[in-house]
Amino acid sequence: MATRKQLQPVRMKKAENFFFTSRTEKIMAAQALLPPEDGSSDMDGFESDEENYILSKRQDDPSSSESSVPPSLTSSMESLLFQIEADETDTISFPVDSGDFTYKFQSGRQDNVPQVIETTEIACHELNNEENPIVITVPPPDSVTVSPSLSNVAFSKKVESDKSSTSTKKRKIQNKVGSRVLAKKVKNTDSKKCNNHNYSWKNEKFQFPADFMTHEFSIPEFVDSPINYFKKFFSEDLFDMIIENTNLYSTQETGKSVNLTKSEFCDFLAIKIIMGIVKMPAYTDYWSHEFRYDKVANLMSLKRYQQIRRFLHFVDNNDKNDDLYFKIRKFIEKLRRNCLAIANESRFSVDEMMVPYKGTRAGSRRQYLKNKPKKWGFKIFIRAGVSGFIYDFLVYGGEDTFRFNNFSQKEESMGLGAKVVIALCKSIPNQQCNVVYFDNFFTSIELVHHLREEYGIFSLGTIRSNRLRGCEEKLSDDKTMKKKGRGNFSQAVCNDARVAVVKWFDNKSVILASSYVDAYPVENVKRFSREEKRKVDVTCPQIVKHYNCHMGGVDLADMLIALYRTNFRCHRWYLHIFSQMLDICVNNAWLLFKRESSLKLQPTKMTLKQFRFVLYESITKKERRVGRPSNTDKENISKIKKPVAPRPLDEVRKDRVDHFPVFVERGRCKFCTDGQTTVQCEKCQQRLCFVVGLNPRNCFYNYHK
Repeated sequence: MATRKQLQPVRMKKAENFFFTSRTEKIMAAQALLPPEDGSSDMDGFESDEENYILSKRQDDPSSSESSVPPSLTSSMESLLFQIEADETDTISFPVDSGDFTYKFQSGRQDNVPQVIETTEIACHELNNEENPIVITVPPPDSVTVSPSLSNVAFSKKVESDKSSTSTKKRKIQNKVGSRVLAKKVKNTDSKKCNNHNYSWKNEKFQFPADFMTHEFSIPEFVDSPINYFKKFFSEDLFDMIIENTNLYSTQETGKSVNLTKSEFCDFLAIKIIMGIVKMPAYTDYWSHEFRYDKVANLMSLKRYQQIRRFLHFVDNNDKNDDLYFKIRKFIEKLRRNCLAIANESRFSVDEMMVPYKGTRAGSRRQYLKNKPKKWGFKIFIRAGVSGFIYDFLVYGGEDTFRFNNFSQKEESMGLGAKVVIALCKSIPNQQCNVVYFDNFFTSIELVHHLREEYGIFSLGTIRSNRLRGCEEKLSDDKTMKKKGRGNFSQAVCNDARVAVVKWFDNKSVILASSYVDAYPVENVKRFSREEKRKVDVTCPQIVKHYNCHMGGVDLADMLIALYRTNFRCHRWYLHIFSQMLDICVNNAWLLFKRESSLKLQPTKMTLKQFRFVLYESITKKERRVGRPSNTDKENISKIKKPVAPRPLDEVRKDRVDHFPVFVERGRCKFCTDGQTTVQCEKCQQRLCFVVGLNPRNCFYNYHK
């Protein structure tokens, strides 16, 4: 029986006989594809993309020595060789006398499959009937790369020449009979190409300013209680979700549930809220003998607090996905929807906010911002009102930042900062005639123009000098402005794009871009002069005044959080984000309470500190039964032990000053530990035996000597 090695030459011979037919048959096959001289092709009136590509190439280079493409040959040959379906197995057949000579190739669709198939320039010479038909393929330039997904489309056939040719060029041409198809990858649209807007800048006045009326909110029927405002953000479904997942997580970890109830979780939240006001170095200090704080220690035992803190969870770990913030995403999205449900203002600021975290277990989620007070932590992009109310937010997570956002092709090319602004602006209800302010991290000329053109949103922001798109040529340079002194400015506008750019010099130059305001009318502001040692009037453009008045919303919200921050020191990174979101709920509830109180003509003087304390009182006492708990509740309620008086120092105990006995309720002696007594030292606050009779005990004397 023949082996594989012995059969291999036979198989190769059969393959050669099948694929390489005689020269005469090849000529006949090519001639069969050519229509008569005066005949019409079945592809007349149809222009392929490849044909247009070739013709455009030749028109661009009229000096080319290559002849034009015969329509009949192009339409017939290219209709067979160039129409390729990426998802199917294609077959190209050449009819010859001996049968069909067939090429088959696979083209599997991949992510980088090109959408446009182009060919290199093909020089096809008109042939006389006396000569053999030859199809000439010009090899592609070096800069063109063949797509790996369609590289097997390129093929060529060698033909052995029987007749010797006098021309060396003709022999080379005959050895290259065939055709080649090249597939170019569709490149990602570059930002400059996608935003290829010709900005014509002029030193003139802005012709498209806009004025806005003060936004008015509807007057509420009544002013609600602080706890109800808080529950508009930290809603009941969030309570249920956290309780369910905490009990589930404890069961998964230990096989036993912590049996967290709603009342216990409310107490836990109340403790976290009051801890933001009364701060101690360690959370265990609230239960310690030296620093005991009854509003915390009397509400829940330390062990129960630690148990809830240990198993606090927000999602089922079995539903894990590739989201960087999987552990907290469900909670974040529910809270975000609650914030979006509140009536919005008309002016917003977009900026970054840091959630402090210096641990090492957050991986790439932890960011470093050198210009922030809290340099290490999680970065959150915020859209806030001028009042400091947070309406929307976006947690930065690299590729996961825009996990739930969709952008157009133009918006995708604008960069991270612009995409953040667009994503946060899309959630604004009634987008027209709202104004958004942002700093130079986000601002670009394309973004300012795009917001007004596509969404009807006006914008203003500081802008970096390398993003001016030619506007810098119309603005004064820094050296010139410094010579003129403080208060001078330079303006350039593009009225076609409805964008105004102003450069103003105060202590140093700053550039601002806007789609609704320019430098006029100019006003004066007070600035301190070191030379004159007093405040002087400095010219200030209108665009600068608008920016200073409305840009501080996110900074105000960040400041309010920092006042009474709820610390959550632990290794689990997502609990730090939870504490930040809890503070956002409290601050938003306070701002909403103040807004509706003023609308109802009942302005309140309740500070944020007082509001937090009222929340603590309401959470711990509202809808709570007074008296003995029911039998069903006894099983889940841990007993809170009475605080034990700390043992006095030996220097105090033995100083022999003011240690007087007083009568109190009966209790255990602190010296002998066996007897019961009603005598207590007034200074040491310790019960001590002072008994006469059959078994006299003078522990009071022995304790102080």
